[in-house]
Amino acid sequence: MRPNRLKQSIKIALGWDGSASLFDLDMMAILVDETDTVRSYEHIVFYNQLTALDGVLLLSNDNQTGAGTGDNEELYVQLSMLPASVNKIVIAVALHQSDDRTFRDVNEAFVRMINGETKEELVRYELGEDFSDAAGLVIGDVRRADNGWRIVLTGSGATGDFQAICNTYGLIDFPDGFFDKKKSMNKLSLLHMKKPFF
Repeated sequence: MRPNRLKQSIKIALGWDGSASLFDLDMMAILVDETDTVRSYEHIVFYNQLTALDGVLLLSNDNQTGAGTGDNEELYVQLSMLPASVNKIVIAVALHQSDDRTFRDVNEAFVRMINGETKEELVRYELGEDFSDAAGLVIGDVRRADNGWRIVLTGSGATGDFQAICNTYGLIDFPDGFFDKKKSMNKLSLLHMKKPFF
C-alpha cells in the first residue's frame, strides 16, 4: 500500500457464514505506542469493551453466531482523532472457545479494511484460505506514516486467544473476568451518532 493513503478514517469488518454451524468469531483492536506496548486494558476494544478514547474507536457489536449476510462485526476508527501516543492499531481475530477448531472449519470467514473517505476496499483476507490452521492471530496493523496512516499486513506473530495476544504487547494484568464473554452487545457512541461514519 502507498504511504499516506489513509487520512481520516477506516472501517475494519469481520464476517462469516453461521448458517451451517454456529461459530463465534471476534475482532479486537489494540492501541500500542512506539515501543509496541499497550498502556492499559482501557486501550483495547473487543466484545466486552466496545469503545475506546470516548468513541474514537467503536466496535459496532458482538455477533456470536454469524447470522446475517455481509459484515457481522465492524470496527470504526477515526484516525485523525487519535492522540499522538497511539502509534499503531493492531487488529486481531480469534475463534471464541475454539476447542481445536480453526478458521478452516468456519464457512466464508473474512476480514476486510475499507477507506472511510473513499469507501474503497483496501484489503480482504479469506481466513479459511489464508489462515486455515489458525484459531487466533494478528492480521496486521494500521500505523502512522508521514502525514497519514498506512496498513501493514503481517498475518503472523501472536497466535492464540485474546489474552495471549495482549500479553504479546506487554499487557499482563486484567480485571477479574475481563475476557469472560457477556451477553451480546451493541454500541453507538455520541461521536458516530452526531456524524455518520458511513
